[in-house]
Amino acid sequence: MQLDYKRIDFDTKWILNGSKSIIYRESINSTLSIALDKEHQVNDKGKVVITDSQTSGKGTHGKQWISTPYKDLTFSIILGNNNNFGQKLIDECCLAMVHVLSSYGMKASIKPPNDIYINNKKIVGMLLSNIQSRGLENKTYQALSIGMNVNSTIDIKTIDVGAKVSSTSVLLELGKEVNREALLKLIIEKIDPAIQKQGYL
Repeated sequence: MQLDYKRIDFDTKWILNGSKSIIYRESINSTLSIALDKEHQVNDKGKVVITDSQTSGKGTHGKQWISTPYKDLTFSIILGNNNNFGQKLIDECCLAMVHVLSSYGMKASIKPPNDIYINNKKIVGMLLSNIQSRGLENKTYQALSIGMNVNSTIDIKTIDVGAKVSSTSVLLELGKEVNREALLKLIIEKIDPAIQKQGYL
């Protein structure tokens, strides 16, 4: 089922709130293609780019993040160029994600530098991406991407022979589907203080 993003209203301070805080595309190669676009970086800082079907999601070290269309959460937050975010932001956001999963009754752990595991199976991956502007401007634009296995049932090792670990999802852990809109709202509101802590508007 398509994400009902128009009904989501974030209670946030750094990430934009209200009905215009989300840039939604039903299908796209990667949310990063929008989040790192210079025009969006300048005009849409603090917005969340999200899709229901990400065909070429980006993972760590050039790997692909594989998600199930209309089942999982794949999104990027436009961070702009005012802050030089680094690993500390990822660390804080990983802690936030552990708390999110805990609120659903799941015990998760952080696998440095940027993954969340449950019972030695990956459930969340994060990526902090940079792009350098050309010419005299010489600015570094940033975006934070998160992929979370929510209502999918596929183990990554069954479709990627190169995968070193198995994956799990909220559905597989709880035995039932969860509301993606409510989960997204909770994630964004837990991550927002982490971004506030590391940077300024």
